[in-house]
Amino acid sequence: MRKISFLIFIISNFTVMAQQIKDSVKTEVIEVTRSFEPKVQDAYKLDVNPEINATPEAKIPVKFHIQSVPVASTFQPEKGSMANFNPGSMIQKSFGSYVSVAGGNYAQLQADAFVSYPLSGQLETALVFSHYSSQGGIHKTLIFDPFYHTVAGGLIDYKSDSSDWKFDLGYDGHINRLNYNPDYNTIVPAEVITYLNNYNNFHLDINSRFKELSIKNLSVRYNRFWDISNNNEHLAGLQTNLVFPIGDIDIRTKIQTDIVSGQAGKDIHLNPATDSNLTYNHFDAGIVPAITIENDNLVANLGTKIFYQNDTIYKKIQFIPDIKVHLNLIYEKLSVFGGFTGDFQQNSQTAFFQKNPYLQLKQNIIPTLTPYNIFGGFDGAFSSSFAYEVRLGVKKMKNYGFFNYTGSSALGGYNIVYDDMTQSYFMTKINVGVGKKLDMKLNMTYLQNNPENLSKALFIPGFDFKAILIFRPNDKLNINATFHSVSKRKYSTGPNDVLKAFNDLNLGIRYNINKQITGFVEAYNMLNQNYQIYYNYPVQSLQLTAGMAYRFDIPKN
Repeated sequence: MRKISFLIFIISNFTVMAQQIKDSVKTEVIEVTRSFEPKVQDAYKLDVNPEINATPEAKIPVKFHIQSVPVASTFQPEKGSMANFNPGSMIQKSFGSYVSVAGGNYAQLQADAFVSYPLSGQLETALVFSHYSSQGGIHKTLIFDPFYHTVAGGLIDYKSDSSDWKFDLGYDGHINRLNYNPDYNTIVPAEVITYLNNYNNFHLDINSRFKELSIKNLSVRYNRFWDISNNNEHLAGLQTNLVFPIGDIDIRTKIQTDIVSGQAGKDIHLNPATDSNLTYNHFDAGIVPAITIENDNLVANLGTKIFYQNDTIYKKIQFIPDIKVHLNLIYEKLSVFGGFTGDFQQNSQTAFFQKNPYLQLKQNIIPTLTPYNIFGGFDGAFSSSFAYEVRLGVKKMKNYGFFNYTGSSALGGYNIVYDDMTQSYFMTKINVGVGKKLDMKLNMTYLQNNPENLSKALFIPGFDFKAILIFRPNDKLNINATFHSVSKRKYSTGPNDVLKAFNDLNLGIRYNINKQITGFVEAYNMLNQNYQIYYNYPVQSLQLTAGMAYRFDIPKN
């Protein structure tokens, strides 16, 4: 599951005519700005930085779907059609707007809209809306288990000859049930049966790019989080990049700052008298100077990250190496890469609740320090339709936040447990394209997690396999399938608290009736496995949905 994430949609670089790719800010990415002639293998480039810390519920972004991502076969609102929302993936070149409505068993309702209107050749505006809900009924012991997820926002994109400004303003609302814990030996209040947890996010992002200045971009973000349990948080950040080119060498400096301020709410649900009133305020400022060397065979980033932070857990100033090298041995066929880097990350209620909506937050929010992340591997393309990557590495994380099932109240929920961990990883990725009819992507990850105090890393699997298959027999028909296999995971600190491994298979069929109307049917959890991503929250069984999408333009005056 970085940066992703994923209930709040953050569209950092959009147009209404073609799909844009969000810039990566992860630590192992070397941004190559050299122009090139597009080739088939370039379209199948593999992700540079694997999300090896993500919990396994994160679904594979599937851009061919009529929604941005398929609705997951799990009982997780955040896996709805707005996860990793990217409207460009749904808009054909001839139209700038669309609406989509679908429904299915479990009383599922999906509704999406992206309505754009260019005010001029330089100014574009858009409205975004998405709703995904289900009335549940997935288990006999759960009497009342609906969920609702609604996102709404506005976008403004202003382009001039010298700069590009994007404004993203939005709201993200989420409602789900916290399940009754059958192991809690007490008389259950009647309100537990119908208790609904909800949390909300408001965000404002401003991103700018400058074409002829040494300041290449400027990013400002603000997020406000609050929920029914009096948890609340303010998160603000600023980042800018400066580049001074000297021949094949670029002198780069990134400057960033993050502020997280919040309060933990009720210690026990349904008991307002037990508010914890625990507050936290974290601030960090970082500067990342580096020298970037780039030519036809070599891209090297030689730098360091210098962070100042006000928390007493770590030293006030952290020096972290930031060295990354990518060398072509056989042009476009075989390259080797390696690096020695790290990071300082401000954790937040916003990020934790995005990954796990069943939290009962009762403790402080602590930043995570990655003093080193050493990695290496090779990648390339055997042909114009076959790309690959093999990567291995080891990283150290201090105060990594694990989800831990508590079972300490009538409402089953999770808290955060912090521990230091060393993580070794091996990853391989393969992308295959057969003409314009067939695409396949495979991603396999092995992890060896060694926390210092916990017996096992909670909710991080040792094995994870993902696959996407896209078949387009003609211009009208699109058939896609996704498969996700996850090994066993610990869900709590008890010796036998282990969730079973699971396999998840999904299938979707899309048919373009004409240029503007598309019909689609989808089947999720086709293996009908009653698995659990989070303990005490079983997924929905076989799901069937059907819907229609309509693409259009708003006539100009």
